[in-house]
Order: sequence, then C-alpha cells, then structure tokens
Amino acid sequence: MASPPFFRKDLTSREVELFTEALTHDSYVSEKGEGVSYERLEFLGDAVVELVASEYAYRLGGDEGEMTGVKQDIVANRCISSAVLRKGIDIDSASRVGNGHMDKRTKIPVLEENMRADIFEAIVGAFYLLYGLEEAGRLVLAVTF
Repeated sequence: MASPPFFRKDLTSREVELFTEALTHDSYVSEKGEGVSYERLEFLGDAVVELVASEYAYRLGGDEGEMTGVKQDIVANRCISSAVLRKGIDIDSASRVGNGHMDKRTKIPVLEENMRADIFEAIVGAFYLLYGLEEAGRLVLAVTF
C-alpha cells in the first residue's frame, strides 16, 4: 500500500497513463518496444522542482548566492535521490527499466542516483499536469523535507 504523499486510490485511466509513463525508463521502451519514457515528464517536473525550491529559498531570505546554495541543495540529483530513499519511497521497484538496470539475481530494478531523481521529477511532472502547481509543490516539499 502506498504511503503519503503517494496514497491516491481509484486512479483514473489518465492518472494511470501518466504515472506509468513517469516510471518508464527509455531502456524499457527500447527493449520492449512499448510505452513512452519519462523524459518529457521529467523535463516538466524538473522545472516545477526548480520553481518550488527557488520559492522556498526566497522565503528563507538571504542574498542571491545564499538562495542559490539552498536551491542547489534541493534540486541536485544526489539530494533528490537521497530524499526519496530517506522517505522510504520505493521508486526503484515500481520503475519499468530494461534488463541492464535489473538485479541479475532478484530481477528487481536497481536505479542509479540520477535515474531515481529523474523518475521523481517525472512523477512531479505528472502531478503538475493532473493536479496543478500547488499539489505538485506540496509533493516536492513533502519529499525533500
């Protein structure tokens, strides 16, 4: 069962479509010849994460350099990946990846730090399209803090 902030029930077909896309790496699309990779949603989600982090840094105050440092501590792939793991959000096993990203023994996806962050950003992009900026921003803040 999903835990906050991922506890939605009775998803519509559009929600399932976008979340499936957000969890699909291009290696899966290449190998299986089906689906759409997360890259477009990641592009959008990256912008949302950056905006939310910038607003958060602005509200904390400080000069431009200090705000940039705060923002970078939020948006860096290593920070996003660490936050996802720290919150216990199992993006890895839900992801659709090619065989090169699967544990040979367990057949469970094993994501690199950058992939985990990219998929999180894709999920944020899906949230933005489905529920709007406020809800996507809540997701970003709930995971990164």
